Amino acid sequence: MMGIFFGLVILNCLLFINLKKLSNFINVFDKPDNKLKKHTATVPLLGGTILVINFSLMILFILIFDYKFPYKEIFLIKYTSIFFFFFSFFILGIIDDKYKLKPEKRFFLSILFSIIVLTLNKDLIISDVKFSFYENRLFLNNYSYFFTIFCIMILINALNFYDGINGQSILFFLITFSYIAYNSPIYIFYILIILVLIFILFLNLSGKTFMGDNGIYFLGSILIISLIYEHNIFKSIKYADQIFLLLILPGYDLLRLTSTRIYKGKNAFYGDRNHIHHLLINRFSLSNTNIILVLLAILPIFLFSFIGINFFVVLTIFTFIYFLLILKLS
Repeated sequence: MMGIFFGLVILNCLLFINLKKLSNFINVFDKPDNKLKKHTATVPLLGGTILVINFSLMILFILIFDYKFPYKEIFLIKYTSIFFFFFSFFILGIIDDKYKLKPEKRFFLSILFSIIVLTLNKDLIISDVKFSFYENRLFLNNYSYFFTIFCIMILINALNFYDGINGQSILFFLITFSYIAYNSPIYIFYILIILVLIFILFLNLSGKTFMGDNGIYFLGSILIISLIYEHNIFKSIKYADQIFLLLILPGYDLLRLTSTRIYKGKNAFYGDRNHIHHLLINRFSLSNTNIILVLLAILPIFLFSFIGINFFVVLTIFTFIYFLLILKLS
């Protein structure tokens, strides 16, 4: 553990010192357009690249050096499919950041990657779900494959929709990975991810880099695999509604935005400035906006998992707060 930690510290110091060289090498930048993108300077989209470099070092240590790492054999046996999933989404994000793929192409490629990884790794298929308010498990049988793809697509798109201001997505990922780590047997893995995210958060808030689609897709793919493994293999996440409340904030924003755009006759996948972070940033400072978003993200899972409030009560409370906030800000 200490070897990995010091290795990451040294690596990220080197990345920080050579950030400009790395930016020029990757050559993917976000330029303001005074429409959807209102930042004032051209900023490198290095979030995913920094994550990939750190992730590669972490896996190298885990697979070769850290023989005490729990469930190491899972990484050894299943690494091909899992790494394919991670890196295919990262490459998709890089291409999208650089060439601005049409949403339809991104959607098709995301489904293709999901089909490939589920074909290679049956452990990732969600075959049954359990709800906290229902005694029996629901077995999906022939619908398992399609349900898993549906969940992957919903989450990856919700996370992409949710990204928009400095700090926002990274803080959300910090919350989700911290929660997963709380009961996970591979909590060391998540702690290392959290440490890397804190470094990227510093770069992001100081305006030195943005996450970009490459960062969101890469982190999103890690989160997807983590949730499925914690549910299917490790059993640290017991209930489907537990995952639902953990991800409800980006999920609600995805549902609201797509519904509103379709109602207005617009393409659901093309951007606007009606996201919750846009509405908040129009009224509050960046720091206050991020504080509000963090509190919204923490509230439902805190009430459900740590206070023990019934799922439907938590859902009602959050839904009321979310839509009241949207009405006040609109």
